[in-house]
Parts: sequence; C-alpha cells; structure tokens
Amino acid sequence: MAALNRTQILDLLHELNAELAARNVVGQVQLAGGAVMCLVFRARDATRDVDAAFEPSSVVLEAALAIAARRNLPDAWLNNAVKGYLSDRGTFDPFLDLDHLRVFVADARYMLAMKTLAFRTGEGYRDEQDVRYLLRHLDITRWADAEAILAAYYPLAGYPPYALEAVRELIEMHRS
Repeated sequence: MAALNRTQILDLLHELNAELAARNVVGQVQLAGGAVMCLVFRARDATRDVDAAFEPSSVVLEAALAIAARRNLPDAWLNNAVKGYLSDRGTFDPFLDLDHLRVFVADARYMLAMKTLAFRTGEGYRDEQDVRYLLRHLDITRWADAEAILAAYYPLAGYPPYALEAVRELIEMHRS
C-alpha cells in the first residue's frame, strides 16, 4: 500500500463520516501511531495505515471496508491493532468533530509512552524517529522526566529494556 499523507487521511476521515451518516450512526475514533505523527505533529509526511480504537467497532469497521473497496485501499487502512498498546490511563485530545464522527488523538505524552512501548526497529519502522521528535517536542532533557511520563501510562517493567535504553541515549544525544 502506498503511504497515506495528511490530506489523504483527513479525506478518509471525512468519507468515514459520510459512511456513518448513511448508516445513521455516530462513531468515535481515537487515533494513535503514525496518523497522529502526520496529522497533529506534522513530524512526518505519511504513514502506512491509520491505527485507532473505534466505536461502535463493527459499524465503523464496515464503513472503513466500504471506503477501502471504493478507493482500492487495503482493508486494514483503518485498523484497531493499536488496541494492544492502549492504556486505561491514556489521554486523548479532541481533533475533529463532524456530524457523525468524533475524532480524538493521543496527546504527545501518551504518544511518547506508546511509541516507547512498541519501539520497533528495522526497515519501514519509524518508532525511533517518532520518539526522538516527541522528546524534542516535549522538551525532555532529563531521563527522570521521560521516566515519569512513561510510568504514568504503563509500568516501567513492561517496556522493553532496549527501548528504555534507547530513550536514555536519545535524551543524552539531545542534550549534547
């Protein structure tokens, strides 16, 4: 799949609103991952898919599949794979309020925690660049500040040790 840029993601969200209107349903989408990095922070040009939690899940998924078929997109252009990373302490900000769709986005602190928890490396993954951006955006220059944010969302023992070490190193690189 070709990557989705900011304009394309916004178009898809508006089209999702129209699909939900046709079904006479008001839906809610909580965005995380690369879509937030594109839409809110403009830290990157594009993302491969739109990671989200959504309600009502079956109706939103049906609407997204209809859009995928019309636009020749993969069925998973909108997916809920991020659900495994959501914290019950997660914080989302309002982003888009349409007549049949409310869109919320993970805030910067929560995004830092999720990106650190996932911290995938290798070709095609942007977690390290996203964490680097979020550390700068939040003006984090001390490990204790990053640690406090991470611990606010997930137990520190749940983060991969290599990810915590990478965050420490990124903070050190930012300070020097």
